[in-house]
Amino acid sequence: MKTKLKLRTLAQLLIIVLPFVTFAQISGNQIYNNNNNRQNNSYTQNTKIAVTANVSELALSAAVMINVAPDALVVTFGLNQEAKTVEECNRLINNRIEGFLQKTRKLGIKKDDSYVDFISQTRVYDYDVADTKITQFENGFEIKKNIIIKLKDITAFDTLTTLASGYEIYDIVKAEYIKEDTEAINDMLFEEALKIVKNKRKRHVKAFNAIVDKHPLTVDYNFYSMMPKNQYKEYKAFESSDINVYNYKNRKNYVQKEKRKNHTFYYQGLDAASFDKVINPAVPQVGLQYVVEVKVVYHIKR
Repeated sequence: MKTKLKLRTLAQLLIIVLPFVTFAQISGNQIYNNNNNRQNNSYTQNTKIAVTANVSELALSAAVMINVAPDALVVTFGLNQEAKTVEECNRLINNRIEGFLQKTRKLGIKKDDSYVDFISQTRVYDYDVADTKITQFENGFEIKKNIIIKLKDITAFDTLTTLASGYEIYDIVKAEYIKEDTEAINDMLFEEALKIVKNKRKRHVKAFNAIVDKHPLTVDYNFYSMMPKNQYKEYKAFESSDINVYNYKNRKNYVQKEKRKNHTFYYQGLDAASFDKVINPAVPQVGLQYVVEVKVVYHIKR
């Protein structure tokens, strides 16, 4: 089908375009808040690619997905600073920030590609213990700020985090993949979905000798992207022996201390089996997934 539909066809279409996200995220420390509950995901994955027909209507669905590489990575670093006065707090934290940002210039990061976001300024309290009396007192201030950096060379991410650690900046709050232009992806996926619908229509007409109107009654259209932060799964792999904890001759209680078990996370994208077509299906890089779902309803002539 051509990209530009005829005006007569447009008059017959009801196109519902749902809001969509133009970026996705890799895992910052925020994935520790991800409980991998499907009900918490911001999407409903297509699980049925259907062709349904009754006496008067033929409904055809198509879903197409693509894996694409991002254009940039936006990283948010979090840092805090404590001191006796607000002035000293600001001086110390700003020195760390300026030193770090100066080092990032060597990675080709321009001044306009970074931003410092002031988060909070709070009092810090401590306790004075004397005999049986505990007195709380004010012990200075804490300032928290975030540094937001747009990284066009994604391969420099490791170097960026190493530079940050040199200024005691360890908290990677989040990292977001950015795709500058999604309209071209939208158009391409929409055309692919319409081709699939057209082939399904031909198959149905041939199989059942049906007479179907050329132009559809309605078209429902949904375009969205997936954030990898919602697609990371927790992974644990270890075997543990059974142990009996007991009291030895009523003399000594034994305390069982478990050895630390390693656990990690892995990325699991949308299931390719849920789509009519997947473009760039075997991409090893964790990136962006865009989806177009189309449902077209035709009138069946008697």
